Amino acid sequence: MDQSALLLNQLFRAHHNACMAALAQRGVEDVGSPRLLVQLAQYPDGPEGAPTQKELADKLHSAPATIAASLKVLERQGYVTRRVDQADSRRNRIFITPKGRDTVAASFQAFQQVDGHMYHGFTQEELAQVYRLHQRMLENLYQIGGGGEAECPPPPPPPIPPERKCDPC
Repeated sequence: MDQSALLLNQLFRAHHNACMAALAQRGVEDVGSPRLLVQLAQYPDGPEGAPTQKELADKLHSAPATIAASLKVLERQGYVTRRVDQADSRRNRIFITPKGRDTVAASFQAFQQVDGHMYHGFTQEELAQVYRLHQRMLENLYQIGGGGEAECPPPPPPPIPPERKCDPC
């Protein structure tokens, strides 16, 4: 493994640890499947907009069994609910609860705080360059089976505030 790979690994680990600390400060460190919760928050409220378990698995490129296990935990914690599909009683629709939406909002605040520290002193041009390089790396990994589809890029990054301030944690 070369030095850049080691540095990238250290960066991911440090970012993860900083995010976990920021989530703990907001009392939302117990979410076991934040990616699933964030995905659910993107769906509109109402029975016609709520996804099925299979739709979530397809969207997240995860096995249905993995999604099922994650949903059980999220449901037990009060972040999601399941309701029988009105059009097909064999399927359940998955809804994010108000507690789940509050948790997603708190999580985004935590991630923005961490990103503010991580990108402190970067210019807008540097931020754009970092994003482009990460996109290229991700696309290269997708081409060799890195867990996604090359023709299905990830969503764009969250907006970065124009003025970066490094607030203490």
